[in-house]
Amino acid sequence: MPAPDRVRTVAVQLFPKSVIGEVRDLAGQVLWSAHRAHTIEPGDGSGFVTALTDIFDSAIEHANHASNAWIANPVAVLPAIVAHDSNIVAALPLGLRAFDVRTPLQEALAQPRSIEVINEGRLSALAEYTTYPSDTRPRAMAYISAQREGVGGALLIEGDIYGGSHGLAGLVGHVGVDMAGPQCSCGARGCLGLYLSLHALLERAGLDSSQSVTELIDLLEADNAAAHASLRRGGEALASAVGTMSNYTDVDVVVLGGILPPLFPWLEPYVNGLIRSRSERVPQFNPQITLATYGLESPLTGAWHHARRTVLDNPTIVPYLT
Repeated sequence: MPAPDRVRTVAVQLFPKSVIGEVRDLAGQVLWSAHRAHTIEPGDGSGFVTALTDIFDSAIEHANHASNAWIANPVAVLPAIVAHDSNIVAALPLGLRAFDVRTPLQEALAQPRSIEVINEGRLSALAEYTTYPSDTRPRAMAYISAQREGVGGALLIEGDIYGGSHGLAGLVGHVGVDMAGPQCSCGARGCLGLYLSLHALLERAGLDSSQSVTELIDLLEADNAAAHASLRRGGEALASAVGTMSNYTDVDVVVLGGILPPLFPWLEPYVNGLIRSRSERVPQFNPQITLATYGLESPLTGAWHHARRTVLDNPTIVPYLT
């Protein structure tokens, strides 16, 4: 049986304006956490590395205070497309492209550690997967999370994050839903993120991009025509992406996270309409659509599950006590 006090997990999540670090035991109890704001400008890779290093050092130092505690590989949680080699392919919220964050981070730590760099959407997906009882977990699960500036996602097969050849699989935000649509930063046209991100939904509803989901919902509940048109276009785009994913990967479950759960009453008719129409012809293409259980804490929760799984899959990595 796992001994909760024997292992500590360390995770740090980077945001465009802040960074959060935490230490947990093997049972998932948060033993230490810290939230620090920063003023690093987008594109300043060295600045982001410094912010990560500072809070990693604090977390590792705290984890080391416990006698006989062993620290699993720390996890850096980033809003970025991360390849198998842990290099950032693109991190639009951070203004970074083709950036090696792990090497300078590991070199800057006060205590040398091997750092794992993982996309926040994939860890959120892992957290959601673990909410299912072990005997009912889906064989294939897709995760779609709409944020202010884009749409992220992940694909899990038998509970393992599927990265594809380069670590880029599951990026549903760049699934094409309208080849005649606007140009996307990825080089394609009509990507899902251009219709379902909060920024896109607000803009089409006639709101300022800095406003919140709550203000968008207020317009929807007041039967604002522009707001309903925005959600109709977003719902159609989401339905198109779900149809493509289910047809190509045959997923059992699609979990919706980020801003999508509170907006689902207005998105649901389009998604369910597609599933109902398709299932009449091919009943197997009928993925269950569920709403995420976790909120903002899902990436850090997923990071804990990832570190915990690493230990439980091979307990011999934890040194014997002497």
